[in-house]
Amino acid sequence: MKLLARAVLGDGCRFGEVAGDRFLVLEGDVFGEPRRNGRSLPRKDLALGPPLAGVRLVNVMGGFLEPGTTRPPERQPLWLPKAVNSAGGDGAEIVCPSILTGPMQIESELAVVVGRPLSKASPAEARQAIFGWTVFNDLTAPEYGALGFWAVGKSIDGFASWGPWIRRDLTEERVMEGLAITATVNGVRVQSGNTRYFCFSPSEMLSHISHRISLFPGDTVALGTPPPAADVAVGDHVACEVEEIGVLHNHIVAEP
Repeated sequence: MKLLARAVLGDGCRFGEVAGDRFLVLEGDVFGEPRRNGRSLPRKDLALGPPLAGVRLVNVMGGFLEPGTTRPPERQPLWLPKAVNSAGGDGAEIVCPSILTGPMQIESELAVVVGRPLSKASPAEARQAIFGWTVFNDLTAPEYGALGFWAVGKSIDGFASWGPWIRRDLTEERVMEGLAITATVNGVRVQSGNTRYFCFSPSEMLSHISHRISLFPGDTVALGTPPPAADVAVGDHVACEVEEIGVLHNHIVAEP
């Protein structure tokens, strides 16, 4: 299984494997040995939600080095839980809250999904526990960050979107060789970076987090965004893209 997705079907959601223009419905535990049930649907007829539901999200802060620089030996990983409800998927509307007094920002990111329990894991153990990779749009209200309340500014209801799927067959070595991360707003590029400039490898981040909080299958760590984040407004169309993984589309709308 290369691309794992989750589609809205009828009154519920089903996991499936994306293969070209088809969605191949899966049965069983996606973290175990899921199997195709023989049902195949056209992708164009489906809405893809976030690849997983009810999982914990973690944000890496300051995840990138300046090109041409090296990591200072004293530098430590920085991260925080993103306690957001109602994450969206590809094509989802993202509500701009009326309570904001400043801009709403998008952050295009690569995220790593955990596939097995991790507690006090070494980087090598963490690498073996990687389930896959996805595109993440880390919505932020920077007015809270200016006060030191980044967890609040990143955890407003609906302030996350990810997908359109989880790529299962990509190695960490390929990620660290370099994948382009970009974002566009209304077709204009507003962010550009590359995973070769990650300050810490994904497995180093997972190891560090697992020594503070245990991680479980489905937990998803957004690995940071190439600076600067980009302001968005109601009516904007946003596309976050990670090379070799996919493009995540969202539309910014006003609060009803």
